[in-house]
Amino acid sequence: MRNKFILVAVLIMALLVTAGCGGGGAKLKRQSGLSPEEVVHSFFDAAKGNRMNEAALYVSPTSIGDTQTVLKFVTGQSSTTIKNANLLSVKKVVQQGNYAAALATLQQGQNSLSIVIKPIGLEKVNGEWYIVDYDQAFRDVKYQVLAQLLKGL
Repeated sequence: MRNKFILVAVLIMALLVTAGCGGGGAKLKRQSGLSPEEVVHSFFDAAKGNRMNEAALYVSPTSIGDTQTVLKFVTGQSSTTIKNANLLSVKKVVQQGNYAAALATLQQGQNSLSIVIKPIGLEKVNGEWYIVDYDQAFRDVKYQVLAQLLKGL
């Protein structure tokens, strides 16, 4: 349960950075046609590289502004968690319609033997996969199918 906050913390950082930036600079473009696994990798790589605006491109629009996610971030999670983690693998486990559940295997520190397996929910919007906040998948009626997929992991 605690380990899911790694992804949630990064989602919040993406939200905060996106909200705090007034524009300017080059426009970021989301890479299209990615599989659920590739979306998670792209999100993780951007977040690990502290490119939070880019990471936000891979998060479901309904999850970017989630208040509960913001509260979790404020209560102790930090962006340093993601910087020290390594994404070892991502495997899509199940898909039903526009929802998919994947398992991400993370090494929690550069030289750590601590490995966690984290469920990640995704939704397909306009033909593209996006990461959904884990808690939101269980709260929002829209995500009943996704919640069932995640419960099965």
